Amino acid sequence: MEENINILGVRIDNFSVGETEERISEIQKNSPAQKFVVTLNPEILLKAHRDEDYKNILNRADLNICDGFGIKFVSFFRRNKLKSRFAGADLAEFILDGASRRGQNVLIVAAKNSLSSPEEIEQSIRQKYPGLSVKSEYFLAGQNFFDNGIIKKAEVVFVNFGAPEQEKFIFENRAKFPNAKILMGAGGTFDFITGKIRRAPRIFRSLGLEWLWRLTQQPKRFRRIINAILVFPIKALIYSCPEPGSGQDKV
Repeated sequence: MEENINILGVRIDNFSVGETEERISEIQKNSPAQKFVVTLNPEILLKAHRDEDYKNILNRADLNICDGFGIKFVSFFRRNKLKSRFAGADLAEFILDGASRRGQNVLIVAAKNSLSSPEEIEQSIRQKYPGLSVKSEYFLAGQNFFDNGIIKKAEVVFVNFGAPEQEKFIFENRAKFPNAKILMGAGGTFDFITGKIRRAPRIFRSLGLEWLWRLTQQPKRFRRIINAILVFPIKALIYSCPEPGSGQDKV
């Protein structure tokens, strides 16, 4: 297996799609310990570059999977080519399918400003994975959220707050999900499943043009898209990156 790759100070695990699926399946079947899974895209790496605490959290995740054509692009030009990218939405579907086949309890922790309500998320997932035990709950700070029995039973936990909040939430609260095998930030994945947002056609995804599709669907994302397709590659190609935890990136 090739060595892991470091971009803007964040470790990226250099796995093929098949290797990632194999590891996820093994975790869902046999892992006695929780695994914190992150799907990395250019926006997340830029945020970590500006937030040392967030960078440290990402580097302490159990699996850091490349999700983003821009990351593959940068790795290619730095001559430490990544084997593949695995879109977060596809990885979430793979995990949901595994949970359905194994009869595992799934919990989606939703932000109050999510496009899709907990009820819509649950209904859409049950339609796609009949019989799957799934529950979606809003997280409201100050309430006794973790006293809920559903939280205690959850074996797969998705958090859809968006970055960096979802990864920080998982890192700070993972011990409060005692039966969870996998905890993963899901961003807007469940808005695809509910149909609130149309996912880019496969041809756009294969060509790395998801950003163009998202721009036509959500013009308000313009600044975020500029960060992903212009700011990120410029910063990542200019900066040399030390090993995680060894200090600030250097020009």
